[in-house]
Parts: sequence; C-alpha cells; structure tokens
Amino acid sequence: MYWDQSSSVPSTLRLDARVAAHLRHKDRVLDLGCGAGGLLAELAGQGRRVWGVDRNPPSLIRAREKGLAVARADLAALPFADDAFDAGVLHAVLTTLDAPELRRQVLCEARRVGCRVLCIADFLQNWDQLYYKARYEAGFDETGELGSFVVREGDQVLYTAHHFTLDELTGLLADSGYAVAFADTPTVVTRSGKRVTGVILAAVTAH
Repeated sequence: MYWDQSSSVPSTLRLDARVAAHLRHKDRVLDLGCGAGGLLAELAGQGRRVWGVDRNPPSLIRAREKGLAVARADLAALPFADDAFDAGVLHAVLTTLDAPELRRQVLCEARRVGCRVLCIADFLQNWDQLYYKARYEAGFDETGELGSFVVREGDQVLYTAHHFTLDELTGLLADSGYAVAFADTPTVVTRSGKRVTGVILAAVTAH
C-alpha cells in the first residue's frame, strides 16, 4: 500500500491557533497520522505530553530521531487503552481514507481512546477549479463516491483521495459522537503544491 511504502508522508497543514485554543495545557495529545513528527515536535515544545502514530516506517524513523514517542499503528485499531488520551490531531488524514466506513472507524477509535477534542485540518471540494472538477467527475465513475478521485503516477495507481463538503464532514463527526465547536474554510496548500479551499475545525465530544 502506498502509505506503507512511500519514502515520506509530508503535510502542509499546520495547527491553527483558533483550533489549538480548544486544547488544555495538560492534555495528553495523540497525533493520528503524525508523519515525521513536525507537529508533534511543535506541541512538545509547548510542554504538552504528546504521542504519535502513523503507518509509514521512514517517517516514523525521522520522528524517533527527534526524540518523539511514536508507534506504527492502524488508525482504525489503535494499540491504546480506553481514555488513554485527552485530545487528538488529524491533519490531512481523513482525505487519505478511501471509504466512509473507514473514516468513521478512525473517528470512533479516537473517541474510544479518550480524545474529547479533535483538531482537524483537511480539504474541501473545489468544483470551481477546472482541474478538480475533472478529477471529481472521473473519480465518481471510478469510486462511486462524489469528491473521491484516484491519484496516479503515470499508469500506476498510488491511492484514492477524498475531498469533503463541510456538511459531509460535520455529519461524519456527528455519527462518531463529535460536535463541531469551531470551523473555518481557509485557502490551503496541498502536498502537490496546489492552492485549494480547506477546512480547519475543532470537534468536541457530544454530550
């Protein structure tokens, strides 16, 4: 699988201060899809207790070289006890999960391990851009899901990506026991360097 074999899993999405405001100083924070640990290092530098999980071995090696606590894990089956954490980070992760049920499983796992707040950054659908409009239309024919598209390198299929609508993402979080406490839709940069409409939000456990 691409995310296991890729030489790196870079992310251009940073933690927005308005989302970070929903974290408490003593929160135990789990970065789900931590990559090489750039955000983990930033949070650790603020004095927070942080852990990271990812499935990409080269990225985890680089994170460990920074002295960060990380583990290789399936985000839909985390190797942690119930209520082991207080908060979670999901940056450009949901977009890489190629099925609605898998996205829901990952969010439910985050809730199970105790993440009362999730800091999420991801990508919205950009139908106003001809490049993405064509990708969504072709992707719907291939995947059957609006907003999904197959990423290729030449003739080789790398992975399937998904861009959300805000209502879709809000509904997915609600189905997983979260309510959106803050959301904004800034222009962000994808890993391929394209500027698109993204989403940043803080979701809290619904009571």
